[in-house]
Amino acid sequence: MDKSRTARLIVSCGGVAILAAAAVVVWIGAGTKHRPTGSSPDLVPAKLGPETVAGTIPQSGGDAVTGQVPATGAGGSIPESLTLAQGETYYGKGEGFFKDGDFASATRYLRAEVEKHPDRFHPAYLLGLSLWKEGNLVEAVTTMTTAASLDTKSVKARVNLGRVLNDAGSFDKALETADEAIALDPDSSPAHNVRGRALINLRRVDEGIEAFKTSVEKDPANAWARNNLGYALIGQGRFGEAVPQLEEAVRLKPEVGCFQNNLGMAYERTGRKEDAISAYRKSVRTGGSEHAGDNLARLGGTTDDENFTDGAEESSN
Repeated sequence: MDKSRTARLIVSCGGVAILAAAAVVVWIGAGTKHRPTGSSPDLVPAKLGPETVAGTIPQSGGDAVTGQVPATGAGGSIPESLTLAQGETYYGKGEGFFKDGDFASATRYLRAEVEKHPDRFHPAYLLGLSLWKEGNLVEAVTTMTTAASLDTKSVKARVNLGRVLNDAGSFDKALETADEAIALDPDSSPAHNVRGRALINLRRVDEGIEAFKTSVEKDPANAWARNNLGYALIGQGRFGEAVPQLEEAVRLKPEVGCFQNNLGMAYERTGRKEDAISAYRKSVRTGGSEHAGDNLARLGGTTDDENFTDGAEESSN
């Protein structure tokens, strides 16, 4: 590619955007989609996040003290349009919808549970997650904040609150929340990863890279932390350093298309064109990156190579 056209827009799938030109990094901010004046049309986006939910979904039943939620609905009427079979609870029904990926329905039942039992952690926590997955960030922040206040020792509530705050653009609060989680559990890899995302979003890039490194040290199998470390290194033009992190992220989670796309970008910028084509092709194959197809075509690769059409499914990430 013409060296005068080296600008690259690196668009996160969970948070920030970076413009990386030869020796300069310009941070654009969350969700930015515009193209800077005079930049190259050959944009090579990479991705940061999204992450999976930290911690397991609470099982049906569970208050913050005993882990058990009594049956709901007793002594009161069922809210309009909500139905319960005998023995079902709002929490149990909401949890089932959540596991099935029907977050709109999960939210309705979990909200009914929280309205009846506002002092219980698990319903508020799972409602916060459902609202987040549904895309209702404002209410998700409020609800997850409530959940964290109901269990002052819950690391996972603070980790996921930090993730929601990052997605909502409240980066200072995300950093504060991540620090609270780390104070509770200094060895929490997800907490350090969320901290790194907040720092990157706050343009404190060197600190963000160190946070991602700590996340990887705490859990070398944290593929998202490795991807995010590689992403941040790409943003600084440190493509050679990004390669091993992204290679390991891909090894750990080959089904995540944005990892493959990011690795392709690192390969491309270190002169490994054929490896870049292969990575972009795999990203197209697994799904999860809207830009991999354009990147592959730009380098002259096609989806017909390397037995591409052998039936791989797209990742839900």
